[in-house]
Amino acid sequence: MAMEENKYGLNFSYQTFCDYLPRITGASSSPANAPLIKRILGCYPNSTIYGVGSHSALLSISGSLCVKVSYKPGGEHIIHEQEIFRQLESIPCSSISHALYCAPDLIFMELYKNGTLHERLSSTKAPRPVLQWMQQLSEAVACLEALGYAQRELSPRNIMFTEDDNLRLVDFDHSLKLGEDLEVGDYPLCSSHKHGGRHGTVRWYLWHTRVNLLVHARTCPDMDLEDPVNRISRDCWTGRFDSVAALAACIRRLVYSRDLEQKKSLCEQHSKLICG
Repeated sequence: MAMEENKYGLNFSYQTFCDYLPRITGASSSPANAPLIKRILGCYPNSTIYGVGSHSALLSISGSLCVKVSYKPGGEHIIHEQEIFRQLESIPCSSISHALYCAPDLIFMELYKNGTLHERLSSTKAPRPVLQWMQQLSEAVACLEALGYAQRELSPRNIMFTEDDNLRLVDFDHSLKLGEDLEVGDYPLCSSHKHGGRHGTVRWYLWHTRVNLLVHARTCPDMDLEDPVNRISRDCWTGRFDSVAALAACIRRLVYSRDLEQKKSLCEQHSKLICG
């Protein structure tokens, strides 16, 4: 059965990948060092290179499965990520992409075909359920925090969506133990509180294009603080949450409150219809 065409993703051919890889790795990685990628593409005629990172590539091999392949055999990053996935088995989280199976230099995962957060933010047509995404992302990062890890490369390109528009955090090879020095990433893509990296906060920039201009200045954008979502965003930027779990709990309360208000309003309309 032919695999359906992916609307999102790079969908690189092997030759395009060979041309592209030196550009993103500073020529530190060569396709010649990753024969598994060429082998997988040969085994699955309809497979494509769905995503490319600094240490591994993500290959779609069927309509629902993908495999992450390390550029370097026995590479420390994929070994580290496999260990993270192993620990995540003890804390199931619906907002995290869990590994289905691991083998040397390979991680098999579910393929999410509704794009990345980067693609969604670049689109003016797709809906942006910001509060839902905030809750799901904070719950995902809080799971890592519960294991004693911080996600130090919280990039929109590493956040994907299911077909029913739920968020999945998919990349963990740069997760670090709380207390370790931060080596990669920058505001607002990752954060670790400066006291030994003990606490993590998520910096939100989902709303306005102008926020991107403020990222490098590390300046909190002006927002209408009457909006509780904006207040949460401000508190993330200014580090007012003691943990990601505290942030997740705050968002959870807001989601519950808004849902309850909507249901109350609906009940009020029914009451007027019944009672006149």
